[in-house]
Amino acid sequence: MSIGGIGNNYNMSVGNSLTSGNVSVQLIFAQLQMELAQANKDSALSKIDMIKERQAESKAITDAINNLRSIKTAYDNKDDIKKIGTFDKNAKFEDELKEANGYLAEAKTLQAQAKEGEDNKNSVQASQNKASSGEVESTDMTNAMESYYKKFGIDYDNSGKSSRQNFNEWNRAIINLDNRINFLEAAVVLQKNGIEIPKGKITSEDIDSLIASLESVQEQVGSNIQQEMIFIQDFMGQYNSFSQGASSAIAKYSDVLSALAQGR
Repeated sequence: MSIGGIGNNYNMSVGNSLTSGNVSVQLIFAQLQMELAQANKDSALSKIDMIKERQAESKAITDAINNLRSIKTAYDNKDDIKKIGTFDKNAKFEDELKEANGYLAEAKTLQAQAKEGEDNKNSVQASQNKASSGEVESTDMTNAMESYYKKFGIDYDNSGKSSRQNFNEWNRAIINLDNRINFLEAAVVLQKNGIEIPKGKITSEDIDSLIASLESVQEQVGSNIQQEMIFIQDFMGQYNSFSQGASSAIAKYSDVLSALAQGR
């Protein structure tokens, strides 16, 4: 019988149920068992919520590790990792992440327009490209985007008219910005876990060190999840035990009432 069922079926009240000494003892004991059962159930539910939070933390750490690894695999020459630009360990990475994602979406649109002009030189897009950048196969970075690239030293082709990019040049700019975003996403998790981020340009060795630190944190989070699961098992065991105790007390209460009704 569930705790809710016990409460609904009997609506116990110790104060007005003292039919006899035996009955009152059974009612008090049943209520006590119900309260203890509910307390253990509440504790178990609280631990379940905590586990969900820990699991979310673990997933965020896994994603951060994967992001850092993807940066390493994106560049054949490990020194090219520096092309993603400089970082300040005290920066608000979440704010920059939003800005960078905006520029990435804008860059991909401009790259597509450059490609359209290159493939269809008599198209309306080609004419627009020519009018704005001076070349049918190129489009221009906005002033804000180019300022962002320059501010953080993100590699892009700035030869000639620095803002003007053809399809391949856009590709270079996009790859480096995309990998910067991968690092920024990881940096948000690193900061939340108190892991210091190197200042300046990031090296392959820096990434290895950061991955190792995240793996250490993730191991601790996993250990915490296992411990919380043990607590849940204990609380649920206590819940079942107290629920059975309440059911048993109520059964005895019913027997006593039956005996009283029959004059025994």
